[in-house]
Amino acid sequence: MRLDAVRGMFLVIMAGVHVPSPLSHALQEPFGFTSAAEGFIFLSACLAGVVYGKTYLKNGWTEMSRRIWNRAKLVYIVHLAVLLPVALIAWAYARQVAPLANHFHDFLQHPLGSLLLIPLLLHQPPLFDILPLYVVLLLATPFVLVAARRRGWGVVLAVSFLGWITAQFPEIHFPANTLPVRGGSFNLLAWQFLWFTGVALGETSLRREIISPKPKKFFFIAAGVVVLAGLCARHGIIPSADINPAIYLWMDKWTLGPLRLLNFAAWVVFLVAWNPRPPAALMEQTALWGRHSLAVFALHLPLVVCAASVIQMFPMTGVQQIFLGLSVIAAISIWVVWLEFNSRQRKLTSAPTVKPQPWFQRLNREIIRSQPLKPTIG
Repeated sequence: MRLDAVRGMFLVIMAGVHVPSPLSHALQEPFGFTSAAEGFIFLSACLAGVVYGKTYLKNGWTEMSRRIWNRAKLVYIVHLAVLLPVALIAWAYARQVAPLANHFHDFLQHPLGSLLLIPLLLHQPPLFDILPLYVVLLLATPFVLVAARRRGWGVVLAVSFLGWITAQFPEIHFPANTLPVRGGSFNLLAWQFLWFTGVALGETSLRREIISPKPKKFFFIAAGVVVLAGLCARHGIIPSADINPAIYLWMDKWTLGPLRLLNFAAWVVFLVAWNPRPPAALMEQTALWGRHSLAVFALHLPLVVCAASVIQMFPMTGVQQIFLGLSVIAAISIWVVWLEFNSRQRKLTSAPTVKPQPWFQRLNREIIRSQPLKPTIG
């Protein structure tokens, strides 16, 4: 429940940030030089490591890979089901709705080519690039779990770390006016390291403690110092004049710059060492968001595109913009409650019902139970 609650909190932050308003500025990187995207991807990877790692231990490769690839197929279908209609609407109404034309600028430059590349995950408009990243990482996860079992997580994460290092160098871009390839903002080589570290953490937690009790206090203090420094630098408590501007080049979000990765790693170590247990009542609503994360993320995409278009088309005060952003969050909350209600109803209706027996059969069974057992001879 705690993992679902934190993942749901990151989804709430995403929904608020993606609607441009004073609220989005307040929610932008509230935990230092780390965003909700890192937390959402990492926690999804941790849950994948726990769930699919347990399946691998109990049922083997076939069942584990089947479950992961079925999940990847579902995410892929949801991605296409959300993106294609929105892209076609933008194509049809781009002249009347300028914000849509701006948001889908690359798509509208080569619409037919983009439509052919979208199913191949080679054209990803802004905001529609997390689910393709999720699909690719899920497809690779069964092979990584097998490699970790044979070689150990140390070897696997060392190879993954080399991929992250490669991502820190300049990318190779396609020449202009060839194919409308748009790979999304998230660098796959960088973010795969975050994903597989999360999978390793989740799978390892099935077998042993992540941090042994003796050095836990040291890790808590050391990571807490880094976390506090990131918070102070991000929110201006440390004067910007005392910070070398060149340091911000090491905090790039899309390639997970070194200091950004350090800040996020410090949060992970800090929370694992602390292991807080807030009351269930405080986690209930965001845990619903986390439990239905795919449906929530899919709904939030068209909602925030519509809300952002309205804000850009019509003059609105800051209060009105905040109200619109909160309305998006409220609409998703209602959707989540409805999903949870339907899920519970399906479980109730699918539960096997016990057929009542006639009264004389019940009476006969009670008589047999009440008679003492006779010893057998021979």
